[in-house]
Amino acid sequence: MDLGERIQSLYAKYGSLKGITIELHKQLIAVSVRNEAASATIFLQGAQLAEYKRAGEHPLIWLSDQCDYQSGTPLRGGIPICWPWFGDLSRNPKAVKNQICGSDQPAHGFVRDREWELIAVELPDTETTRITLKLEVAADEIWKFPAALRVIITVGTELSLQFQVTNLGAEPFSFSHALHAYFNIGDIEGVRVEGLEGYDYLDTLDNWTLKKSNFPLQINAEVDRVYPDVAKELRITDRKLNRTIKIEAMNLSDLVVWNPWIDKSKRLSHFGETDYTQMLCLESARLLDNIVCLTANETYKCTVRYSFN
Repeated sequence: MDLGERIQSLYAKYGSLKGITIELHKQLIAVSVRNEAASATIFLQGAQLAEYKRAGEHPLIWLSDQCDYQSGTPLRGGIPICWPWFGDLSRNPKAVKNQICGSDQPAHGFVRDREWELIAVELPDTETTRITLKLEVAADEIWKFPAALRVIITVGTELSLQFQVTNLGAEPFSFSHALHAYFNIGDIEGVRVEGLEGYDYLDTLDNWTLKKSNFPLQINAEVDRVYPDVAKELRITDRKLNRTIKIEAMNLSDLVVWNPWIDKSKRLSHFGETDYTQMLCLESARLLDNIVCLTANETYKCTVRYSFN
């Protein structure tokens, strides 16, 4: 089915639903959601939520204006789904990296640039829209384990994402993963992250040295930290936008905090030199000692809720 036929098929199934529009952004198909509480844009490539904005408020999620919307190229921003490994494959536990055939693999796994299938749009009330997408992963030359992935995105007065993985094969497999959320902020030097005080973290910029957070985190330089076993509720206080973002993670033990700052921003693709001032990544994850192992027919589920006041 070519691009035009796919869009026609989606319109036939979902185009008559209130607040639902099927869009084409260059080479990428997206579902636009609008209800009485909020609006959102979700791309079928990667099942990637790219925009979420509550009515009358600033956007919650950051998306680069340098995205080129080309098939096979992940978008910079939104909430990418990283699976079945996170970050550099070589930095993953042996249980994950030994399953992957070939060491020359992209960061963050292989589902960000695959086309997912939109399988359900639900409108439970005038302020809530629920979008479900799925991806069937077949055994291939890189990954030997058949699996079914599902993402359920609920757009309303708050935003929630549920991620599911089912092992469809006879053999167990392990994976790391993350919901790589890019938050839209007023000014990076005017925010602080609360809820990490007293927790250990690995500073990837200092040879993965183990350190401890003693104060609310404020960003004034490049940061790339992995926090194992953190609190289930975290907050981003944004002085310029006068709001506090609340992040509630369920069955996600770990957190990555990332901002590229000045020098790295100049080397990133689809990223402006000053974009670091407007975004901050807090990525709910299962990493390191907390990777997931699924036996035959077993299903893993996790959920993150994002809200603000």
